[in-house]
Amino acid sequence: MQKQRAYYLNGYQTKIKTTVTDCKIGKKGYEIVLEDSCFYPQGGGQASDKGTLAGQCVLDVQEREGILYHTVAQPLEIGRTVEGEIDWNYRFDLMQQHTGEHMISGVAYKKYGLHNVGFHMGKEYTTIDFDGKLSPEDVLYLEKKVNQGIMENRAIQIYYPTKQELEKMEYRSKKNLETDVRIVEIPEYDICACCGIHTKTTGEIGCVKILSADAYKNGVRLKMLAGNRALEDYRKKCENADKISHLLCVPANEIGAAVQKLKKEKEQLQWNVNHLEKEQLLQKAQGVNGEKAIFFETVSSIKALQHFANLLQERASFAAVFSGNDKKGYHFILVSKKWDMKRVMKKMQAIGVCQGGGTAKMVQGKIEANQKELRAFLEQSVLE
Repeated sequence: MQKQRAYYLNGYQTKIKTTVTDCKIGKKGYEIVLEDSCFYPQGGGQASDKGTLAGQCVLDVQEREGILYHTVAQPLEIGRTVEGEIDWNYRFDLMQQHTGEHMISGVAYKKYGLHNVGFHMGKEYTTIDFDGKLSPEDVLYLEKKVNQGIMENRAIQIYYPTKQELEKMEYRSKKNLETDVRIVEIPEYDICACCGIHTKTTGEIGCVKILSADAYKNGVRLKMLAGNRALEDYRKKCENADKISHLLCVPANEIGAAVQKLKKEKEQLQWNVNHLEKEQLLQKAQGVNGEKAIFFETVSSIKALQHFANLLQERASFAAVFSGNDKKGYHFILVSKKWDMKRVMKKMQAIGVCQGGGTAKMVQGKIEANQKELRAFLEQSVLE
């Protein structure tokens, strides 16, 4: 039975000496079946263990129809006695993430009646999906309550209740289960049916940090870190806060207000720049009085280029404005109330790679060509 496997009998066992009972080629390599295993397979929201088997790296561990398949690069002889060793640091990290997730999910269920409907442990963080909303205050409560439970260093209980015992229990589960139900209980925090590997006590989780809470489907998705991942995240954020503090010459706990002030100053400066740019373009447009107006300008945005084209349209039968350079190409806008601009843009394809779209009166896009060629082309009778 599943509960007799070494990784269930002792989640802290890192080595095993066992016998190869089967070996066959698979999609990722050779799939090895062992008499017993301390390698946890992918399942229950938890990734499979890493490590070595007979000196080879274990690439994957999967369970199919009650059988564990350990994938390695080279075949192993059936009947051979082999030694396996898991990557303990990797295993313990997953144990911390998984147990921390249980505590968050348990508190969310007890306090707010929310169900965990999705759970994934990624390389960078763990996500938990709930079937309801959580306010910022609710998220803060979850984090504080869980870390309080971690500091209490509660012993985690894992057991297999009988069917009769199970019927009287209130526990979390995504599936309807009847036999061989493995219960993971964190007293006063969570009771859940789970096939994953967990720490012995809540204290071994270290700490939990909820990074974000975003609307997801009809509920909310939390991103969380536990243990060493949370500490590393804290270290990096402190390092960045210290750098910003020195750059802005303010204490670290005041960088938020300082950055907000800097942002407002930047927005004001940008407004001033945009205003001056519009004034400059208006002056150039006012000097136009003819059938054609062709300009190559350095502008702050496509929006500014559009503004310039609109100004020119009132003073010329045809206007072409470009912004860019010969090396990277030019963004362009062609406008005219008299000629078909789509036809002109199509002709422009003869001098460079040109992409864009629009109407007969106005087109815009980008072209890879040099300024000299573009100006010469447009100054010719391209409107005929």
